Amino acid sequence: MKDITYSTEYLWARAKELVNEDYVSLSLLMKQLGSPVPTVHWNLPEDKLPQPELQFLFKWWKDKKGERMAPSPSDVDPFELKGILGKIAVLEVIDTGEEFKYRLYGSAIMPEPGKDLTGKLLSDIWTPMRAFFAITYRAVVLRKEPLYTRHEPHHSLKMAEWDRIILPLSDGTEVERIIVALVPVKTEE
Repeated sequence: MKDITYSTEYLWARAKELVNEDYVSLSLLMKQLGSPVPTVHWNLPEDKLPQPELQFLFKWWKDKKGERMAPSPSDVDPFELKGILGKIAVLEVIDTGEEFKYRLYGSAIMPEPGKDLTGKLLSDIWTPMRAFFAITYRAVVLRKEPLYTRHEPHHSLKMAEWDRIILPLSDGTEVERIIVALVPVKTEE
C-alpha cells in the first residue's frame, strides 16, 4: 500500500473536525488507508473502556490529575505503571502539535526487532496509519481531554484491531506530552 502523507494543513483540519466530533473526513481517510471506520469516543467513562490496561491507565490519569487539567509529565512514574509499561507510549508535543516525538515506546506494542520508536518523530515512522495517529494526537492537544479509539491497522501488522486511550499531560494550560495505552484486541491468524 502506498504511504499517504498529508500537509500540516490537512492534518490540523481533520484534528479540528475530530475535536468537534465530525468524523466524516476521518472515515474517508481510513477508507483510503484500507481500514474500516474507527470507533472514536471522547471522555469515555472508565467502566466503558473495553480493556483492563486502558481502565488502569485512565484511573491513574484521573487520580494524578486531581483538580488540574491533566497530570504533569513529571507524574509519569514507571514504577506506578509497571504493570502496563510495555503497552504505553509517551510522546512529547513539539511546536504545539506540529510534530510529536516518542519519548517512550513500550516493548509490547510492537515487539519485532527494529520497531522500537523511542526517540523517533511521528513523521518518520513507517506505518501508513501515521496520518490517523497525527490527527488523533493533535485533537487531544486541542481539546485537552481523553480520547478512546479502536482502529484496524495496516495488514502488515498482523493485528485485527487496536484499542487506544490517549491522555494529555501538562504543567499548565497547554498539552506538553501525551500518554497512550495501546492494546491489541485480537491477532490475525
